Amino acid sequence: MTKAAVFAHFDKNNTIQGYVIYYLKELKKVSDTIIFVSDCDLPDNEIKKIKPFVKEAIAYRHGEYDFGSYKRGFKYLDENNLLNNVDELIFANDSCLGPLYSLEKVWEIMDKRECDFWGTNYFNYKSHKPHVQSFFLVFKSQVYKSNVFRDFIYSIKKEETKDEIIQKYEVGLSQLLLANGFKLDSYTDYAIGEKIENVQVFSNVLSPLIKTSSVRGLKNFLVAYLMTKYPKYPKHLIFNYVRNNGVKSSFKQSFHMLRHFLLRIHLRDRQVFFCGQWYSF
Repeated sequence: MTKAAVFAHFDKNNTIQGYVIYYLKELKKVSDTIIFVSDCDLPDNEIKKIKPFVKEAIAYRHGEYDFGSYKRGFKYLDENNLLNNVDELIFANDSCLGPLYSLEKVWEIMDKRECDFWGTNYFNYKSHKPHVQSFFLVFKSQVYKSNVFRDFIYSIKKEETKDEIIQKYEVGLSQLLLANGFKLDSYTDYAIGEKIENVQVFSNVLSPLIKTSSVRGLKNFLVAYLMTKYPKYPKHLIFNYVRNNGVKSSFKQSFHMLRHFLLRIHLRDRQVFFCGQWYSF
């Protein structure tokens, strides 16, 4: 099946970091066309880094965050008739490190599912209505060619707060498509966010992505532990990201984080959590 992708980017230093280049290289293996859209005024020497992987790079400050970049990438594809023979449209962004393993493996699973749109991760907590997280979305042609989808994408505008963006666009898109009869699915049945959660490492189905924000405060030994589950991903990309973007944390804080991650005790329920399993005592 033919695929096209829009990749949304932002970097406060107007650079394209190594993990983004790797992501695009891997995304190119499953996508015939990639439109790179940055919410930054990137210099030519930065754009040159990604030329082997993208058909077009659009880079200027628009202030509409990832969904504003998705809108601009979709518009480029639409106006240049690049969606005419495309079976699936991908929206992805640089808020994640990855893919931690081959995206072909993800498609091997999702091609067997009966759905109209899907994401890698599913959010179903009380704080928001159920939806697929917007850092990696896939829409089949019946969705992205519909007036419902097109009207939604072209209506995207600058919002004042992050919560408005989440509610109107991330949650709003899933809910709108569901309300119009499109069927949703997800590669995993859990969400990933600002913290590393046990499910990300110990689940039977590991997410191919990990949020950049979740590794910024981690000490190298915890990052190294996490990477034992993802042996094929170039570890230096994560260490470089932590070094360039991390926040300092004390050894005590990091040790507490690791202990909580690996070991928890519920005395009332007489249960112990150790390395992904709950045990009764």
